[in-house]
Amino acid sequence: MNDEEGKLFAWPQQTHYGKIINKERFYAGVTNNRKLKQLFTEQVKRVAWKYKLGTTKLNLPATADVLEIEIIQIDVNGNELDQAVLLAIDKMIPNPTIHEIHCGSRVKQTAAYKRASEADSKAWVISHYATGPWQPTDAVRRPLPQSLNLSMLYASLLRSMIDLPALDGESLRAHVERHGEILALRRDAERLAKKISTEKQFNRRVELNSRLREVNQTISRLTDGGSVEH
Repeated sequence: MNDEEGKLFAWPQQTHYGKIINKERFYAGVTNNRKLKQLFTEQVKRVAWKYKLGTTKLNLPATADVLEIEIIQIDVNGNELDQAVLLAIDKMIPNPTIHEIHCGSRVKQTAAYKRASEADSKAWVISHYATGPWQPTDAVRRPLPQSLNLSMLYASLLRSMIDLPALDGESLRAHVERHGEILALRRDAERLAKKISTEKQFNRRVELNSRLREVNQTISRLTDGGSVEH
């Protein structure tokens, strides 16, 4: 890891927006919203729309898929933030979004890849969340990546939170999808390892170990850029 990896980004002061958002906006219109309301009540102190990274303030041209990038600060109670909270916020904000989660003296940046739906241009497709490591709130921040337009800036910001290097020429969408597959396989590997540790029957342990090897081999292929047959 180089010195820049894992660092927080410094959002340019000229992009500051600083609008506090009423938490009820994110669950008021949701069907069967009791659980979501409870999550916001118990886990979230405050949601603030802190910065708007746009053409006017950054002198970067917008693109068809990225008109503006929104920076949302979420101050949390305790150490936990359910991803349902992030998803509810992303569904309400019609632009690519980077979240800063503030927890006491720590902060981390997280985001899902948001893109317009191919079936419905008014709808968003939202991926899994990629998250950088916790940092002290007073940590030195790095400047925004050099970019030719907002789409390139968004890709650089999001890729910085993905713990998987991009392949040469790999699109952001392909990179995110490959990362999502690997995360799912890592979870499978963890479950298999737990089963192996408690399994008493020898034949069953052999079978589980074989499956675990296959999963780890698939992870290695995906990490190196190989494809997986479905």
